[in-house]
Amino acid sequence: MTAEELEQALIQLGPWHHEIQVTEDVSTAVARDVEYAPIHGPVSFLDMRQAYQTKLLRVFPQGLEGRSVLDCGCNCGESLFWAKEIGAGECFGFDAREHWIKQGRFLLEHRTVGPTEGIRLEVADLYALPDLRLDQFDVVLFHGLFYHLPDPVMGLRIAADHTRELLVLDTSTRSRLPDGLLALQSERNEVLLHGVHGVSWLPTGPRVLETLLTWLGFRDTKLLWWQHEVDESSEMGRLELLAAKAAGLLS
Repeated sequence: MTAEELEQALIQLGPWHHEIQVTEDVSTAVARDVEYAPIHGPVSFLDMRQAYQTKLLRVFPQGLEGRSVLDCGCNCGESLFWAKEIGAGECFGFDAREHWIKQGRFLLEHRTVGPTEGIRLEVADLYALPDLRLDQFDVVLFHGLFYHLPDPVMGLRIAADHTRELLVLDTSTRSRLPDGLLALQSERNEVLLHGVHGVSWLPTGPRVLETLLTWLGFRDTKLLWWQHEVDESSEMGRLELLAAKAAGLLS
């Protein structure tokens, strides 16, 4: 493809949720300001590469050194491409929405600015993951998924069962309620950035997640950040934490 053809293909595959470089001259940002059908709902556009890699390199200073990575609800697979850049081995990502997987497979075919070998992307629901009979992965990513699940405890258990070393959990939270609870909400399942089940649960803070992760066999957890000071018009916050199966990994 010429650069112009590549740009047009990226626009047709939009909307995109993440900026990812495809070639030296072209990234998914080409579709950032394009207006898409209202049925997609609002789709924010994020540039998370540096923050994501910095976070993993704090845990693994020498890089991933061939560690396998599982991305649950992988969107276009951006985190797996970035994991490959810092030495990941086998990478598997899945998402319940075909829209994102089509984007990821396009990137697998056309990305020239980083390694893509050993990355596999599939359309699948988290609750069906055990049926795939996958081995454990050294690193499991659970980005933006917990709060879209009708049974988040079961969902987190599935992710924990597939984790050998490290789980990275990023989730929206519900503010103005005591930390330690789950708050029910409904979702429009036709919106791209919503879940596919129509109902989900928001944690009210890190305590409920840390309790669950300890119960699921993680030895250590570390809260990286929790944005819970919100204005009067919002009931939403967000947090990110790490959970390790082995003591000392997060020291």
